[in-house]
Amino acid sequence: MSDAAPRQRSSRLLEIVAVVLLGVATVGSAWCGYEASRWNGEEAELGRESLDTRLEASRLFGLATQTITYDSSVILSYAEAVAGENDELAEFIRSSLMRPDFEPVLERWQADVDAGQTPESLLSDEAYIDDLSVEYLAAEEQANALALEGQQAGEQADEYVLTTLLFASALFFAGITSTFRYRVARATTVVLSALVLAYAASRLADLPVL
Repeated sequence: MSDAAPRQRSSRLLEIVAVVLLGVATVGSAWCGYEASRWNGEEAELGRESLDTRLEASRLFGLATQTITYDSSVILSYAEAVAGENDELAEFIRSSLMRPDFEPVLERWQADVDAGQTPESLLSDEAYIDDLSVEYLAAEEQANALALEGQQAGEQADEYVLTTLLFASALFFAGITSTFRYRVARATTVVLSALVLAYAASRLADLPVL
């Protein structure tokens, strides 16, 4: 009887530890599942925002291309009017058809002509191209940034899923403790559960919370 009492106390202690491990692992697993779901939602939302922004960038690129075509057509008509010494038509084109933002380009061309130089073509004019591309490039950069954030959110979701599996493993080891009759086997499963739980908890501590 003297040996039975310590064994019973040891068995009860193992059972208590197993129950505690079960509780902690259950809570940890539930929390990781919740966070994984939220990070997956964040990834999906960022993906939608990235797609919308990329579509806007495509629209802006198309608008810039159309603007170049329009400017080319207008400046051709303006050049023909000037060459034909039709000052009234040239003034009409410049005041009514030409975009106000194109005026600096025309002034640079006029300065080149006055200096006896050949003006740059539209597609070779970096200042002109940069001015038309600034909104498109900004939208494209924002789309890339959102896509990167979405990828990072997906990686965080994967980390939480992996941590969930670790908590589930700890839950499994703690749950099968009572199925063994021998104390050594029961103690082994409790230790395994505790080790896996500690590792999962260390991973969880490093993961961001959404």
